[in-house]
Amino acid sequence: MPRKNLAAVHILFWMCYGAILYASLSNWIDSPFELWKAILSDVIASSAVAYVNFYVLLPRFFGKKRYGLYLLLSLVLIILVVLFRVHVQGLTHQSVSYTYFIRSVPAIGFYLSSTVIWFIVNLISAQRNEIELRNSQLASELKFLKLQLSPHFLFNTLNNVYSMAYFQDVNTAPAIMKLSEMMRHMLYEDQGKFIPLSREIAFMENFIELWRLKLDEKPTIQFTCEGVKESHQIAHLIFLVFLENAFKHGNTINGSILIDLKVDKSNVLFFNIKNDVIPSRRTAEAESGVGLANVRKRLNLIYPDKYQLEVRQDEKCYEVNLRIDLQ
Repeated sequence: MPRKNLAAVHILFWMCYGAILYASLSNWIDSPFELWKAILSDVIASSAVAYVNFYVLLPRFFGKKRYGLYLLLSLVLIILVVLFRVHVQGLTHQSVSYTYFIRSVPAIGFYLSSTVIWFIVNLISAQRNEIELRNSQLASELKFLKLQLSPHFLFNTLNNVYSMAYFQDVNTAPAIMKLSEMMRHMLYEDQGKFIPLSREIAFMENFIELWRLKLDEKPTIQFTCEGVKESHQIAHLIFLVFLENAFKHGNTINGSILIDLKVDKSNVLFFNIKNDVIPSRRTAEAESGVGLANVRKRLNLIYPDKYQLEVRQDEKCYEVNLRIDLQ
């Protein structure tokens, strides 16, 4: 809903709430001044509780699992609002405790209502993001199958494997196994949002080795890993676009492709891939803009506020630096 329409709905709601208060209190309060003072103080106090709880306390404290501080601040908020109402309207009943009880009922009611609405909104948002993420993952995988493991790529790879078998190369069986593991990883590995980082690294190694078979030239290719543990999880095929760009758009004749992946003690992953480029080609970012846009979208959905992505290019080199907080 557009913000203007949403603001109009909010205003209409509080006007209706004020009208209900007017209808219920006009039979009990004779003075117009006291009547409107009671209505305005109720509307102001109730809206303050609802909006502060919904837009401040819940997202900043409860949403970040600071439950104790959230409950403390919620209690302080309700107490301040009740004191405000009592101070504005005064003690309207002989029983002081009953006066405070009457003043606290709307505050507690709107506090609970805003909490329930916040949970519902976040549940709907999470479901929508999950659907969008699934669609994005599917698009990424389909793009890979179409562009990278296309029939042309598979036929070339199989021809190389056939040549190895014809000349009785001892690496024939390992090459077939790498291709099989690669297909299995793409088609069956992604049963959830995350997979073990070690399996994603194994996929990347198979990817590199298959490209070695495909390329007639032998560029300098280095792939180093450090600090990876079995407990580390990563989004499926999140590095695929960067690998694809390095091999498809880089200088694979006499250039180099350097890939470095490490995880520090704070469970922060650093991924760097750097490759030489051919100046006569269009920029790698221009050629692969759809792929980069797709991976940025996936990162925003999977790792909101937990990643940094930098892409740099000059006449000779193309470099990607990705930082992801795995916690």
